[in-house]
Amino acid sequence: MNPVIWITGLPGVGKTEAAKAVVARLRTDGQSCLLLDGDSLRQVLAPLLGGYDVVSRRCLAETYANVAGLVAGQGTISVVATVSLFADIHTRNRARFAPYLEVLLTCDEAERERRRPRADLGSGPQVGVDIAPEWPVAPDLRIDTGCLTAAEIGARVVTRWQALGHAR
Repeated sequence: MNPVIWITGLPGVGKTEAAKAVVARLRTDGQSCLLLDGDSLRQVLAPLLGGYDVVSRRCLAETYANVAGLVAGQGTISVVATVSLFADIHTRNRARFAPYLEVLLTCDEAERERRRPRADLGSGPQVGVDIAPEWPVAPDLRIDTGCLTAAEIGARVVTRWQALGHAR
């Protein structure tokens, strides 16, 4: 078993907060899980893999998937919150991880801009602005986060995870 919940979307859609809510719910249900947040991982890996250009972002996305696999291979659910909008990464994740739940979070541009830390805006090329996103072809769950709390998003993700038979 290599259980992974991959939460993706443009910056500012609420991936990190949603992932925290998913982890909290899974732990409340007695499941072992680990949050792998793209922003936090980027800070840890920056000396090795820093950068915001497409090549650096792809390298980071592959590394996030590798770390998720390492964690999941030990029977712990990896909950990954990352932009990582690369079609080949999504395809490889589906082939590599089981069970696997791919979640695409969206919201309108005004809400994303309201949520984003101002520091993010000066950190290099932005996905959705300077870099075209490669949207998941068939996400298992698509959620518009515009009018939902992180807890509501987390509940939807965990409910879908359980409906797919991944509850312990």
